Amino acid sequence: MKRCPKCKIEYFDTTLEFCLEDGTRLVSASAYETETPTVTRSNKPNLTTEKTVNLPFSDQARPLEFRGAKPAETIPQTNLLKDKAVEQSNNILEIAPLVVALAHNWWQWIYLNNQYYSSFSTYILSANFLMWLLLLTAGAAISLLTVKRCQNKGYAFASLVILSINLILFLVPKR
Repeated sequence: MKRCPKCKIEYFDTTLEFCLEDGTRLVSASAYETETPTVTRSNKPNLTTEKTVNLPFSDQARPLEFRGAKPAETIPQTNLLKDKAVEQSNNILEIAPLVVALAHNWWQWIYLNNQYYSSFSTYILSANFLMWLLLLTAGAAISLLTVKRCQNKGYAFASLVILSINLILFLVPKR
């Protein structure tokens, strides 16, 4: 049980830290000794009286530090949901370049190397080559974006290495 030293109201809820009437910090009732017995008052307001009732979450019932007056040691809270969303998007962005580079590698070895075309123009305009080129440019762009924005740059550098090896193998003539 806790008691308000100012207005002498006793509270049975031990989780309360401040008086609901005047905002004074509550003390343990066993540590607070009085010679006269006090009448305990319930938290339920008497609505038949004409007094104003302070509800537990009204501004008058809150201590000063919760009414808008900030203590000097209070650190402003950041938007935790926004920070978590940014962190998750950075985690996805760290892995994405490696996924795109591996998809480019798979496309080059499965589709591009096994296709034969009669002329260079049909080869350049084929859907397989355009998809290979799209995966190459997307992989390079995502890798560079990851290097710029994220702290963990290992996957981005690995994907750039994979993409450059694929490009070199594409440009080297086959025997």
